[in-house]
Amino acid sequence: MDKAKLTDTVERILQVSGFKTARIELRGGCFDLVASRLFLMLFIKVSPNIDVVTEEQAEDLKRLSSFFKASPLIVGVRTKTGELEEGVVYERFGIHALRPETLYEVLAEGELPAVFAERGGLYVRINGKLLKELREKSGYSVGELAKLVGISRKSVLNYERGETAVSLDVALRLEDVFNEPLAEPIDILTAKVRATLRSEPETPLEREVIERLRNLGMGVVKVKRAPFNALSREDEKTILAGIDRKKTKSTVRKAEMVSEIGRIISSDGIFILERTKTEVVDDIPLIPKDKLKEVRDADELIELIETLKREIKNRMRIRPEEH
Repeated sequence: MDKAKLTDTVERILQVSGFKTARIELRGGCFDLVASRLFLMLFIKVSPNIDVVTEEQAEDLKRLSSFFKASPLIVGVRTKTGELEEGVVYERFGIHALRPETLYEVLAEGELPAVFAERGGLYVRINGKLLKELREKSGYSVGELAKLVGISRKSVLNYERGETAVSLDVALRLEDVFNEPLAEPIDILTAKVRATLRSEPETPLEREVIERLRNLGMGVVKVKRAPFNALSREDEKTILAGIDRKKTKSTVRKAEMVSEIGRIISSDGIFILERTKTEVVDDIPLIPKDKLKEVRDADELIELIETLKREIKNRMRIRPEEH
């Protein structure tokens, strides 16, 4: 399955599961789909071979997810060594990765996977407290259960304390002994990821603009592999900020993507260019960097964005009447 078809499949899964979606087509981007449903937000990287996802893309994906309190996911069908298995959770640079079928089971059917892949095979984490209760209720000593299942006493004690993962075959043998499920589900939708929010600007213009935004009192996070260059926040208001030297076809397309993303995640957007006339592209203001110098604080920047958006909407209402 090529990337376009896989992305189509993932987007359909999201939509039939009640998500609003925006699709992003950016070469080398850290995500391809953003989706929201009630209080749940997902940033998804689609890659037929999950090993192709780079560490830089993964770090940006984690920054985005941390900033928006969203969940990052990678959806694919294979690694460099073979096919991904349905119902199994994999990992790439600390981000959960899975097949589209597994995603469907989670989102549409509410069935969380329990099996995860690590070097050496498939594993689960089991409910150690329940295992101990079942063992004692059944009258088995630690040694007796170990002998029955074919593992060491130390392994049984570690499992009961929740200290180690359990290979899938051992977990199945334990469940057979007690005729009760022991594996803990993996909630891939509320996974916490570790993200380094600090990333250095790549150009003098980025450095100048980001410093100015920070001087306005805004929290700013730099990203590299997205249609925007920085994430800014003032209280609960978030802004996706694009930074470029001049207006080009690429700038316009990125502004259009930022507009789509903003509608899904309820964020404003702005593009700050070295030189440009002030205008609006699909709800996203484009302003010269010198205009940013006139802004005194974060509230004034937010008001500037809203004013420019209102002005363009008013112009669009007036034009049909002129004809």
